Amino acid sequence: MRTVSLLITAARQIARNVANQDGTYSIPDSEIIQYLNDAQDTMQNKLCSAKNIAKIFVTQTIIPLVANQAEYSIPDRVLLNKQIENVEFSSTGQTSDFVRLEKVNFFQRDTYPTTYPSGYYKVGNQISLQPTPSTAVGSIRVMYERAVDDLVAAFDTVSGTPSGSTINVVSSTAYTIGSYISIVNSTTGVVLARNILISNWTTGVITTSAAVSTYLVGTAQLSDLASQTVVLGYFTTCISQLPDACETYLVNSAAADIFGKDSSNDYTRQRNKADEILDEIIAAYKAQTSEVQFTPQLQRYEFW
Repeated sequence: MRTVSLLITAARQIARNVANQDGTYSIPDSEIIQYLNDAQDTMQNKLCSAKNIAKIFVTQTIIPLVANQAEYSIPDRVLLNKQIENVEFSSTGQTSDFVRLEKVNFFQRDTYPTTYPSGYYKVGNQISLQPTPSTAVGSIRVMYERAVDDLVAAFDTVSGTPSGSTINVVSSTAYTIGSYISIVNSTTGVVLARNILISNWTTGVITTSAAVSTYLVGTAQLSDLASQTVVLGYFTTCISQLPDACETYLVNSAAADIFGKDSSNDYTRQRNKADEILDEIIAAYKAQTSEVQFTPQLQRYEFW
């Protein structure tokens, strides 16, 4: 997938939205970025609603237990605030000890504390363990479909390797104290450090509210942040994390929205084209792979 700036250029070319003599455009980049985000949301929702065993947006997080606490928030963006795939519990916190928890209904809740939970139900973006665990030993592993990060333009570049709560950047452009940034791979858009809160800024130097290492995502290391791209905002990136095949829909959908500002005829034609592209992508995604499919077993070690 190309960067946001290149997608904007491609959408402008399709919509013949050329620059004015003074170099400005009738439709600013910020508005086209909103068009791209709208198209991205539509694309992800369509993909996730398609009936396919493959779950391309599924990820997982491990949450440590707190004694006598039933509700646990998922520290991420859950798609549509509901797409939970599986919840497992480990009494030791070790990966080898995770076992599946049964999904129960709200009316089956049991508020009487016990040593370990046996089930869970959902309340908004929270997992409620049932019964409430009375011990802080252990953790839960939650698998869920993640909403992709919002698209924004690249803003700056990290200079050197961050240290402590300091990030050196190339640009002298001012940052807003109290705002958030993320650091993403400049080639793939994969987020390396997410939702970094800025506590102070001087020319070329960002001071974060906590050590930069606490914002790292997955297996990323501080050294991985050197020379990578800085983006503004909460849960953002400059390269869409949708499959590459979705790029043509994002561009054509944004072009249709640009046409909508100028010509109803061109808008209708371009919107129909974008919808045809969307249908083709969804049809390809819904087609099952040639992998052999087996009936799921709740107890995979049970043979009969």
